[in-house]
Amino acid sequence: MIAPLIRPIRLQGGTFYTFSSASEDLGLSFNSSDKKFRFSKFALLNVPNIENPSTNFENFIGLSNTPGAYEEIDGSKTQNDYLAESFQNYCLNLEAMVSSSQDYDQNLFRTASERVFFKWLKELGAIRFREATVGVEQTSSSFGVHFVEEDNSIAYEKVVKYVGDIGILNTVKNNANAFTEVYVYIPTSQGNTPTVMFKAVDDANYAPGMVFTNEPADPLDAEYIYGRSAASIQPAGLSTRAFFDSDTFTFTTPDPFGATADFYYYDTVTASYIQEGNPGFQWWYSNPVPNSYFTEPTSFIDPTNDIYKIESVNKSVEFKRSRLDGITLEFDTAAYSGMANAGINNFGKFNESAAAQTFDFNAILVYYDLYDPATLANSTTNLFGVLFLDNVDPLPSGGGYIPRLTKYKPNSITGANGNSYSFRINLKFDVNTDDTAVETSINDYNPYSLELYMDVLNEMTASVALMNKNNQLLNSLQAQINGVTNLIVDSQNAVTLSQRIDALEKLINDNKVIFANNESLLALIQRNYEDIINIYNNTTSINVAYNLDVITSGDGIFLDKTQAGQVKIINTDQEFNLGPKPLVSITNDFTVLPNTFQYTDKLIPFSNYLKITDGTPGNPYITDRDIVIRINDTDTAWKKGQSYRISFKNGVDMSNNNGNFNLIVYTDANDNLNTGFAYGAEAAFVTYLEFAEKGDKPIVEIICLDPDTYTFTYDIF
Repeated sequence: MIAPLIRPIRLQGGTFYTFSSASEDLGLSFNSSDKKFRFSKFALLNVPNIENPSTNFENFIGLSNTPGAYEEIDGSKTQNDYLAESFQNYCLNLEAMVSSSQDYDQNLFRTASERVFFKWLKELGAIRFREATVGVEQTSSSFGVHFVEEDNSIAYEKVVKYVGDIGILNTVKNNANAFTEVYVYIPTSQGNTPTVMFKAVDDANYAPGMVFTNEPADPLDAEYIYGRSAASIQPAGLSTRAFFDSDTFTFTTPDPFGATADFYYYDTVTASYIQEGNPGFQWWYSNPVPNSYFTEPTSFIDPTNDIYKIESVNKSVEFKRSRLDGITLEFDTAAYSGMANAGINNFGKFNESAAAQTFDFNAILVYYDLYDPATLANSTTNLFGVLFLDNVDPLPSGGGYIPRLTKYKPNSITGANGNSYSFRINLKFDVNTDDTAVETSINDYNPYSLELYMDVLNEMTASVALMNKNNQLLNSLQAQINGVTNLIVDSQNAVTLSQRIDALEKLINDNKVIFANNESLLALIQRNYEDIINIYNNTTSINVAYNLDVITSGDGIFLDKTQAGQVKIINTDQEFNLGPKPLVSITNDFTVLPNTFQYTDKLIPFSNYLKITDGTPGNPYITDRDIVIRINDTDTAWKKGQSYRISFKNGVDMSNNNGNFNLIVYTDANDNLNTGFAYGAEAAFVTYLEFAEKGDKPIVEIICLDPDTYTFTYDIF
C-alpha cells in the first residue's frame, strides 16, 4: 500500500475521499463467503474554520500545528489546497504507514482509518473531549470509559453533530458505468443527536506507545509520503512532502521564512514557556524521531488538554491539544443514557427527541459493517470515507471555512418549519459481471414513507421486467397469427379473386390484336430504343434537364445553384469554426465568483476556437483565482475527434503572490452522465505548472475521444 494522491475539494458538488484500508474489507468480502460488507452508519460533522485561535483557544483547524507541516504552510497556496495537503500528507499518509507496518495484523476486523481521522483532527486542534458522566451521557460504567466532546462555549463548538443509519443502497449498471449509490437521508422531523459518545480503542495495529517511521530504500525519499519520492507527480500540483508528528531528530524546525527558531512547550504548572535546552523541556512525545508519527505514549483514555506553541521569527502558532487517542464513535445505543431511559433503541428516534435541536454541518463520514451473515457475530463498524460538501472559501481576516448547511428541526410551539436533506454518493467498486438490480437495506425504524418509496421502486422494477417478458411473448404470438391469417381465404376474398381473374381475362382478350402482330410490337420497341439512345447522345433537338432541388447542403457544405442546370459544391468549413465571440476577456466577459473566473461558451460543429485577450505584450494577465470555462453542448453534441482550442494573446500568470491556480474546462450541460448537476464532466485540468512550462502562453487543444462517456484528452503547445 502507498499513500494515495488526491485533488483539492471540487468547486462544485463536493468531494468524497475514500480511506485505502477499506479495500481490505472489500477484498475480504469478495473472497470470503462468511464475511460480508455493508454500508451501515453515517455522521454529520461541522468542520471548524481554518484559523489561528485567540487566547480563548477556540477549536479551529490549525494547519501549522504539527511540526512536519509548520514550514510547509507558507502562504503560497489557497486554503483549499492546504486542507487537501494536510489530509493527504498527514491523515492518508499515516493510514498507509499503519497498514503497511511489518507487524500489521490483517486478521483484525477493525481498521485504523477512523482512529487516524480523529487523530488528524485533534492534532490540528479541531476537536477536544471530556470523560462522559455515568447517568447523564453514559448508561453505566459496565460499558467502560467513554468520552464526549467539550461542551459548547465561546471557545468550543462541537464537531460531530449527528449520527444516523444508512437506509438505502442502490446498484446501477449501464453501458457507460457500474457503481453503487449510497443514500444519506436526514428526515425533516429530526435535529442533532443530543449526545454523541466516543470510546478509545487500541489493538495490535494501533496501540499506545507506537512509532511509525518512514524508512524507504532510498533515504532521500524519507521526507515524502509513504511510497512516493521527489519524482512523484501530484496531478493537482499539491505537495507530497509528509506532515509528520516528528520531522527531525531535535525539537527545532526550520523557519518557513528563512530564519531558525525553537519549539516551545507550555508548562501548565508554572504557566510559562520552557525553551529547548532548559531542564524539563519536551513536546507531547519525549524523544523526537525523524519522519515519524507517534501514538499517545502511555494511555488512550486520558482526555486532558495541553497548550503548545511553535514560534519562529515571522510566524507563531499556539493551540490547545487533546491527549485522547484511539478515538472511535460509539454506535452501541445501549450505552447511551438518554436512549436507555426513554426506551429508545435507535438513533433516528433519539434525533427526534425534545433535546435534539437545529444544527449546521459541512462534512459527512460514511461507515460500513464487516459481519458474518450466518451468525452476525464479529460485526465491526469501520470508517469508509469522508465527504466534504463544499470547497474552502477564504475569510476576510485570513484562513478559510467550508460553507455549512443548516438542518432545521420543526418547532411545534412556534410553528417553525423544518427541512430535510438527502445526499447520493456514487461509489465505483462494483466488479460483478451479472446484471444488477435495486437492493434495499431499510431498518424498521426508518421513516415509513421512505420504506413505502423503496417498496414501490422494487415493485416497479419487477413490473418492468414482467412487462418486457410479456411484450416479447405478445410480439411472437402476433407474428404467428398474421401468418395464419394470410393463409385463410374466406367467401368475401373468393369473390374478390374471381372478379380480378375476370378482369385479367377481359384485358387479355382486348389486346389479342397486339399479341397477334408481333412484328409491329418489336418494331415499336426498336424505334423507342433508338430514340432513347439519340437523346442520351445529344443528337436530337430534345434538351434534358435535371432536378437539382433534391440536392441539399449540410454542415460545412454550401451549394451554389446560381447557374441554371448546374450545382457547385463549396466547402465552407475552415480549420476552425468560429462562434459569435471567439475573442473574450477575463476582465469583461467572465463572471467573477469567490474562487473562480467563469465563462460559458457554446459548442458549434467541427473544430472550435476561443482566445483570451487579457494582458499586454510581455505582461501576462495576473489571476487571483482559478479560470473555469464551461462548454455548453446543449444544441451541438460532441463528436468523436472533435477539438476545442483555447489560446492566450498575452498569457496568464497562474502562479504568483496570490497563490497557484489552474485552468479547468467542464462540459455535459444536460448532465447526460447523471452526476446530479450540470457541467459535471471535466474535459481538461491544466495546472499552473503546465502554464509555467509554456511561458504562461500555452495553446490548449481539447480532443473528444468518446462522446458517449465524455472522455477527453488535451494537448499543450
